[in-house]
Amino acid sequence: MRKAAAGVRDEKDVLDRLVAETGLSREDALLYLDLLRAGQIPRSGDASKLLEKGMAIVSGDGKRIIPIHPRLGIANQYRTWREAMVREINERRMRVDRLILELIPLYEAATDKNTASGGG
Repeated sequence: MRKAAAGVRDEKDVLDRLVAETGLSREDALLYLDLLRAGQIPRSGDASKLLEKGMAIVSGDGKRIIPIHPRLGIANQYRTWREAMVREINERRMRVDRLILELIPLYEAATDKNTASGGG
């Protein structure tokens, strides 16, 4: 029994979902698909992001880039993306807290002014 030829039914859809769901750039998503399809590519700077994201590894001889199984590679990229999002959310929360602290005196001054003038 032979395996069906490797491929995806709708490559554009898969590419769009890789970008939308994992946070990959379109170029990195295309490279990852090419890498999965080929099984390996010569080592180049283009693949450095896939290495950083844990979606590929360097071969033992250091000359080729080899894809990580999608189950692990996509999970690694998702985890990297999620950590970046959590970091951004936490940083935004700190900026919002600083903004709140800046605005409190405005509110308190207006409240004190209204109370003093009997408008409250």
